[in-house]
Amino acid sequence: MAAALELVRSYQPQPILLPVSANDEAFILQLQPGQVISAEFRKARNARFHRKFMKLCSVAYGEFERLPQSPVQMAGSNRWVTPLPDFDEFRYWALVQAGFYQVIGYPDGKVRVRAKSIAFRNMEQMEFEKVYSAVLDVFLRYVLSPKRGWSRERVDRLVEQLVNFD
Repeated sequence: MAAALELVRSYQPQPILLPVSANDEAFILQLQPGQVISAEFRKARNARFHRKFMKLCSVAYGEFERLPQSPVQMAGSNRWVTPLPDFDEFRYWALVQAGFYQVIGYPDGKVRVRAKSIAFRNMEQMEFEKVYSAVLDVFLRYVLSPKRGWSRERVDRLVEQLVNFD
């Protein structure tokens, strides 16, 4: 039986780890008294900051969707297509543009870049804060143009309002 649990240290004088959610508690209750389990622990990243990053991406994506989409020629062909906006691909693009990617090799000798995962288990808080700042710079450069009234301060205020509204 495998599970990913979130535990919190109690405020009791003795160190006790307690389940955070009902699912975590249900898993623990399935254990027999005295049963030993093995786990690898790491401090969880700031969930509020993760929500802030996703709100930042939503704000920028909303602006991107308002921009006119022009047909483009597909590489290596005479075919013209009008790209469809996609939130996840937009977010991956921003991560790559910000320099947070992996280079993947293929059997034909070609390579592709793929955005690094921002999952809690894959990235520590300090690196994630760098990601946020670099992605904001990308959005300010390509989408949230100062010519249309955007600034780092305006974006920060709006994102904070959205995070606090949830």
